[in-house]
Amino acid sequence: AIYGARMGTLYTMLIDSWNAHDVQWFDNYLEMWEEYKNFDIAKWVLDQCKEDYELQRVGDELLKFQELDLFPVLRYCKYLVDTMRKNNVVWGVGRGSSVSSYVLYLIGVHKINSIKYKLDWKEFLR
Repeated sequence: AIYGARMGTLYTMLIDSWNAHDVQWFDNYLEMWEEYKNFDIAKWVLDQCKEDYELQRVGDELLKFQELDLFPVLRYCKYLVDTMRKNNVVWGVGRGSSVSSYVLYLIGVHKINSIKYKLDWKEFLR
């Protein structure tokens, strides 16, 4: 409820200061994000797996993401990657410990196959 109230206030402020094009863009942005809020990210990531060892790895990582209550972050990453791809935005190969996550690799956050390079996902989700 607090989030909704804040968003309502923000939205009102934006309407007061933006032109019609800006308001339409913001409406479209919120509408796009809406489709990802309840997106079943776990099912989607599991569906990307082709081999049993990938399923095992993804299952282990997803359990930790769930334990840390990070599924909303995964949904946002999926939204962000999809949006960047749709708009032909180029981003880097990957950086730091996040490249040890096979889940993030499947979502497209980075381009390092952590299974291929035998990276321990626990380096990222401690």
